[in-house]
Amino acid sequence: MRFENKKVVITGASPDFGLTLSILFARLGAELFLSARTLNKAKATARQVIEAVPCAKVTPFQVDMTKPDEIALFAQEVEARTAEVDILINNASFWLSGSILEVSDEQIVETINSTATGCILMTQKFLPLLQRSASPDILFINSTASLENNPRSVASEAFSAAKAAQSTFADRLRHRLMGQGIRVISIYPPNFDNPSALNEAQWDQPRSHTDHMKLTARHVFECIQFALSQDRVCSVDKIVLSNNSMLANDNNA
Repeated sequence: MRFENKKVVITGASPDFGLTLSILFARLGAELFLSARTLNKAKATARQVIEAVPCAKVTPFQVDMTKPDEIALFAQEVEARTAEVDILINNASFWLSGSILEVSDEQIVETINSTATGCILMTQKFLPLLQRSASPDILFINSTASLENNPRSVASEAFSAAKAAQSTFADRLRHRLMGQGIRVISIYPPNFDNPSALNEAQWDQPRSHTDHMKLTARHVFECIQFALSQDRVCSVDKIVLSNNSMLANDNNA
């Protein structure tokens, strides 16, 4: 799959992995529509993308994933700028660690609303734009914290439950859209490092199974690019990554 002029929506495009995704897709020639909780954060990411890729087409938006009206407005404003969206990347989530007794009611509600409900509403609002694309893909950045066989995750039970809800939604959506040309892809990484995509030495650093190190954003992005690059007849439904090193398993997210 070629990404030149592809219309890509990335949620959670504030500093960290959202910024990394934005820079990498801009390098591949995609036109970006970026959302973050505040407009300042979205604009900061857009500025860094332009600095890295001067010819990039980037439009930032403010979207609080816990507010349905902001999600709906985001889709409307994107539709005013483009007739279709080719890739929706559901990256936004509210990370929460600690046991259920250590977190507040407000944190639990925000985790569920932003990570699960917000993601579902985002997909719902952008689905009509995706249906107009000749090569539509919906990508969920999930987490191994949502998997039953990862009981030692440091994530809060609320975060794991929110990500599990997101995973179930992706599964059901995939079946409903089967045969319509829209692929639904879920990536399940453990906790990973996010070296700068602008630092070639750090980004390309090899890591051995004997190292006490985490996976990196490079490993995650290479899986994303692999899944998106397949012929349209092929849907890579799920990719689960695990840390094949001597790093303790309970560091996984």
